[in-house]
Amino acid sequence: MSAMEVIFVAKADCGNCERVRQALTRVHHEYRHVEVREVDPDEPEGHSLATKHGIIMLPALIVDERLRLVGEMSEKEIRHEIEKLRRNSRH
Repeated sequence: MSAMEVIFVAKADCGNCERVRQALTRVHHEYRHVEVREVDPDEPEGHSLATKHGIIMLPALIVDERLRLVGEMSEKEIRHEIEKLRRNSRH
């Protein structure tokens, strides 16, 4: 199975971003095939992604090049998005 890329758009000083960062870390331990990368929207790459996907709230989760979750997100919601794509990639 090829790796699924998850891009976490977040800022270091964002409290909600930190909660989601911790949830994403726990999820990543279960889904080793997932490549997780964090970008800051104030940096060039993060700004480009935020503009491309219309992100106006943090944090945001881009999974396989599609914006999936924005703002408050639970560990369960993150798992659900990864599972949904994993099931679809098998077909």
